[in-house]
Order: sequence, then C-alpha cells, then structure tokens
Amino acid sequence: MTLSPFQDPSKPRPRMVRCDRHIDTIVIGAGHAGLAISAQLSQRQVEHVVLEAGEVGQRWRYERWHSLKLLTPNWSLKLPQMPYDGDRPDEFMHKDALADYLENYVRVVNAPVKRSTKVHSVVRAADGYRVTTTQGEWFCRALVLATGAYAKANVPKLAEMVPQSVHQSTARDYKCPSDLPAGKVLVVGGSATGLQLAQE
Repeated sequence: MTLSPFQDPSKPRPRMVRCDRHIDTIVIGAGHAGLAISAQLSQRQVEHVVLEAGEVGQRWRYERWHSLKLLTPNWSLKLPQMPYDGDRPDEFMHKDALADYLENYVRVVNAPVKRSTKVHSVVRAADGYRVTTTQGEWFCRALVLATGAYAKANVPKLAEMVPQSVHQSTARDYKCPSDLPAGKVLVVGGSATGLQLAQE
C-alpha cells in the first residue's frame, strides 16, 4: 500500500478525512468513473476523498433534457460491487433512474464524497498537489480527474452568424419541446443525441 508523504507510518492510520485536509488521493468528480475509482481505492485501503461540485448524479438529473434515456442497456451498469439487478436488463434506463442508481451506490459502498465542493484550481505542491475548492484547500499525493468529457457544450463559430431572430439552444440547455418557440426546428448533429432530440 502506498503511504502519503504526509503520513507517519509508525502511527495509526488517520480517519478518512482529517481536519488539516492532507490526504493520500483526491478524486475530482463523483460520476461513474470517480465512484468506480473510489471503490477500488477503498478496497485497497487507500485514504482518499471524492470532490463533487454539486450533488451525485447532478448532470444527469438537471443538465439533460427531460426524456433522455441511456444509449447502453441496463445490464451494462456494472459499477464495482453493484451490478444492475432489475427485471428489465435489455431496456434503456431513464436519466433520473441513473442518478438514483449513482446516489444509491454512494450509500452502498460508503464512498467518501464531499458534495457542493467545486474545485477552482490544482497546482503542484511539495510531493503532490494543492487543490483549492469552495470548501477550502486540500493537499494530496495523487490526483484523479474524473470530471467527464461533456461538461461544456461545443458550439461551432458558425453559430455566431445565425440571425438573432433564430432561437438557438444546446443539448445541455434544452429540456423539452415546450421550451422552443413555435415554428420549424433544425437539429444540428446526427449522433445519438441529435437523433433522440429530432425524434422527440
């Protein structure tokens, strides 16, 4: 087991989160990746904390359109120690059900998640990193970035040339058809997201 440079091996292991906020490993993001990593670290008795900017499953619950369903079947949900055990393995889970699944996973594996802890900066420090958050500073030996790839909409520069009279919305901002003004709609992008929105 790897010891933190802040940890005296001759003394008993401290509690998961110490008041001085020196810890072996910090995981940023409590989504699928962050929670799976946390479970593996706990299994190996690596002292760590998971920093989450909002609530667990927040992007799924609040930053997606209302009718969104996953693109992968339910049986493929296989977070460590908690595979899907429902009676509809070949169906596709609604986004809110997935957010509930993640929240329940935190309870089942007792993941050390610090909610409402937004990370402002990460800089190299002696033997590790200094992580500045809305809840103060943390110091760690190892850092895992598990924030996901779709936190910010990728809007092409061409959108700036569209007349202001044309309402524009990203998939992150769109919630349901009633949000749109009356008239025809053009969906830009033919991937799974674009196809789901066009069908709706």
